[in-house]
This record gives sequence, C-alpha cells and structure tokens, in this order.
Amino acid sequence: MRNLNRRISTRYKNLRIKYKLIVFISILLIVCLTFIIIGFQYAFNSYDEQIYRKSSQVLIMSSNRIEDELKNIEEVTYKIMGDDVIQNALLRSKDESLTKYDQYQIEKEIWETLTSYIGSEKYIQSIHLFDRFGKEYRAGGVPSANLYDHKDEMIEKAAKGNGSNVWISLKSSKNSIFSARQLKSYENLSLEKVGTLVIDVKLHEIVKELPKEWEDQEGYIAISEGDDIFFSEGNSTNVDKLDFTASNKQGYQIQNIYGRSFFVTYSESPYANWTYWNVLPFGTMFAKVTMIKFLVIFLFLAISISSIYLIIGFSKRITNPIENLVSAMKFVQKGDFKLTENFKPSQYQDEVGMLHRNFFVMIERINQLINENYEKQLLIKDTEFKALQSQINPHFLYNTLESINWLAKVNQQQQISKMVESLGYLLRNAISLKDDVITVEQEVEMVEHYVTIQKFRFEERLEFSLVMDDKVKNAKLPKLILQPLVENAIHYALEMMIEPCEIRLLAFKEGDKLRLVVEDNGPGMDEQQLELVKKGEIKTRGNGIGLRNIDSRIKFVFGSEYGLQIDSEVNKGTKVCIVIPYQTRWDYV
Repeated sequence: MRNLNRRISTRYKNLRIKYKLIVFISILLIVCLTFIIIGFQYAFNSYDEQIYRKSSQVLIMSSNRIEDELKNIEEVTYKIMGDDVIQNALLRSKDESLTKYDQYQIEKEIWETLTSYIGSEKYIQSIHLFDRFGKEYRAGGVPSANLYDHKDEMIEKAAKGNGSNVWISLKSSKNSIFSARQLKSYENLSLEKVGTLVIDVKLHEIVKELPKEWEDQEGYIAISEGDDIFFSEGNSTNVDKLDFTASNKQGYQIQNIYGRSFFVTYSESPYANWTYWNVLPFGTMFAKVTMIKFLVIFLFLAISISSIYLIIGFSKRITNPIENLVSAMKFVQKGDFKLTENFKPSQYQDEVGMLHRNFFVMIERINQLINENYEKQLLIKDTEFKALQSQINPHFLYNTLESINWLAKVNQQQQISKMVESLGYLLRNAISLKDDVITVEQEVEMVEHYVTIQKFRFEERLEFSLVMDDKVKNAKLPKLILQPLVENAIHYALEMMIEPCEIRLLAFKEGDKLRLVVEDNGPGMDEQQLELVKKGEIKTRGNGIGLRNIDSRIKFVFGSEYGLQIDSEVNKGTKVCIVIPYQTRWDYV
C-alpha cells in the first residue's frame, strides 16, 4: 500500500502543471460532491424524523377525534339502553296475547324513540334494535348490506359484552363500523335480556372531515385490529400490499410497492385495541425536495464540467508560455542565444508574462555582453600589443636614470644618487602591471623610498618612523594603499607646519585582521572638516590617489566591514587606519 501511494505521488509530481491543476480541481470537486451528498442524506434523515413527528402528532389527533365521535355514539347507545320507552316497549313485547294493534303501538313507540336519537349524532347511519325473538326495529337511512349477513355474529359479540358497548368491524364493510350493546331490563333489577342494539356508524364520514396533514397529497388513513385492516380511506389498490405489522406502539416505516415508496406512520390506541395508520406516498411528499436534490446535483455537475473546461483553458494560458520558455531554455542550453527570431515573449502582465519577458531580456543582455566581451577581448589584445610597444619608453627612462645615478656616484653626489635610485624604484613598481597584490614588506619598502626622496626636500622637518611586526611582513594586500596615506600626511601636516612633523607607520596583526596605521602630529581637522574628508567631498592636492578611492577599493575587494578609519583632532594630529583581513595567500579574484 505504501509503495502504491509512493508511485501515485511520484506520478502526480511528474505531471505537467496543467494536468496537476485538472487532477487537483477534479479531486476537490469530487470531495465537495461527496460532502453535498452526505449533507443531503443527513438532511433527508432529519426530514424523515420531522415528518414522522408531524405525522405522529396528526395521527394521534385524528385518532382522538375519531374516538371522541365514537364515544359520543357509545353514549347514545347507553341512553337508548336506559330509555324508559324502549325498556317498557320491549317488556310489553314479550306478551304473547298482544293484538296486532298493540304490536303496532309498540313498533311505533320504539321507532319514534330511535328516530329521536338518529339526529343526535350526524355520523349515525342507522339504528337497529333486535328483541329477544329476533324481531328488528329500525330507524335511520339505508343500512350497510353486510349488517344482516353478520347479524347473528353481532348479537353474539354483544352478548359477550354483557351489557357494555362492543365495536364490531367487518372486512366486507370498508366504510362502516358497528356499535353493538346487549339491552337488559332494569325493572326490579332483574337484568333480564330484552334485546340487542346495533348502530351503523359512518366511519368514512368521520375520517373524511379530519384535517389533512399534507394538502393536495394522495395520503390516506387506515385502521386495523390486530393484523386485519377493517377500514381504509379511499379505494387504494396498494392497501393490501402494505405490511401493517406494528413492532411498537408507535413508529414509522418506509415501504416499497411496485417501485413506489410509502411513508407509513402508526399509533396504537387502547380505546378499542385498534392501530391507526397514516400512509403517505413518498413521491408526492418529496417531489419538490427530490427535484431540488437532483437539480442541485445536476447544477453541481454542470458547474464542475464547466470549471474543468475553464481550468484547462486557464492552465493552458499559464503553461503555454512556460512551455515556450522551456523550449527557449533548451535552445540557450545548446548555445543559441538568438531567440528573438524564433520566439516572442508573452504579452500578458501576470507573473508568468513577467518571467517570460525577463528571460528574453536576460538572453538579449547575455548576447549583448558576449558581443561586448568579444570586442573587449579584441581591445585587450590590441592594448597588450601597444603596451609591449610602449615598454620601450620606460626602458629608456630607466636607462637614463641609471646614467644619472652613475654620473652622481662618479662626481661623489651621494644625495643625488639616492634620490635617483629611490625614484627609479618607485617608477618601476608603480608602472609595473605584473603584480597588483604584494606583501606588506614590499609595500613598506616603496613607502621608505618615497620618504627618502621627501627627506631630501624637507630635510630635518620630516621625522619618519616605522613600527612593523615581523608576523605581518608576508601578509598580502593590494598595491599602493600605504604610499598615498604618507603622501597625504606630508601634504596636509608637514607642509602646514614650521616645526618638525613626525609621521609614523605601524603594521601589526590584531586577531584575524591586519591593521596598517599612518599618523602624524600635524594641525589636525575639526569635526566638520573630518566629516567632509570621510565623505570624499574635499579634493586632494595634485593628482594623487584620494582616501575615498582607497576605501572603495578595500570595500570592493574584502567587503563593507573593512576599509579606512580616520580620526583627527585640532592641533593634535590625524590618524588613518587601514583594516583588511590578515592572509598570507591571496584568495580574491
């Protein structure tokens, strides 16, 4: 598994950028779609719970409403059972010696009394009273056709009730329910059976007037006793196919019949040991929700496909210039710097466009530098050739100085001889192009020759002293950085004084640094003048090398932490210190 993940990761990393973008966005969209589906599923489950709660509440309210009406009818049966007219008429009917007129009078009294109870409850279809001989006394509308088919069954169940009301449901009578009660005589508390009362109740009318849970829906209410459905609202062909088995006293089920889903809520009532069922087709309930669900998924897929299409175009806009840049780099790698003829930089102002243009500018600059370098090489060769020719003049100068030196020695002019020797040494080292880096000892020797010449000029007014540590003699440093400092000390200190001027040169090692110090006891400078000198705003006399020039050379070679340090006080002198790395090998190019 780890190897597979590593392979997939390597494969992804090696993909081109546009394919990486497509894969990344596709995975992101799939993850989003998964979360949306999970969210929808969670929302639907929560919605199922809400529907169940609402359906349960409505179902309980409906069952209570039905049972309230049935209790009212049960109250009617109780009143009929205790009615004096009914009691007396039934007792008189036992007399076998009654004439036809007496029988007619009894029938009339019972009919009038039963008729008075018909109007007390609007859901009573008909009232039937059977005496002990089986004779029927009826009032009301046309009874259910199944009543007479099950008359004996009803009388038997009423007898088992022993005077209490019994509710009887028939499978063959889907719209009615029957209330049966055995009537007993109250005369002398004999409780003798005098008849059986049966009331045909319009159950479908009671259910019809119940408030609907879902308007304009195909749902219906069913009532079962045990596992038998004895009432179902409407004529649904799916009722017999549904499973009306309740595992608890209250709950809900989702059942599928012929490809249709039904949301079935049930609640058991202790009143008559019935179970009330509320059946709602899922399709009609969730039509809008399902439509919204599929609409959202469809829109998400459409947006995803459009996004991938746009990402492909967007990635091409980014990667095409990069691919062109890669192709250009391959040409450059082969040494072909003439890209402007075959490639054109991107005109976009984004980062890729800037990279594109900067690369082409860089290539053009490199090409230009190559041409310039080629021209410089030609110029250097030409300069070297001319330098070889110009070497004739210095040799002539050196030979002339040697002749003057020889004549001075012949004529016993030692001062002239020393001056000429020192001048020749200085000229030879200053003009020499062979070595730009020399040792401290060589640089100090040049300073001593320079001081030798200056002593013939200033005589006893110039007092020069040298303090050099033996450890620094072989240390390397750039050529001609000490002599200009001594020259400046003579110009700005010695020439400004009448009394003798002391100039000291110190060279020593301090840690990993080499310090070279030139100090004098001249007139010095105030803070304002010293600041101008440090900034290089005071020009040096003559054509010498300025302090700022020396400082810039040192910083360029060694870095900004090295260079010149100048300290000066009025009437106390000036101190110039050069700080460079201590090294006996030259590692700078």
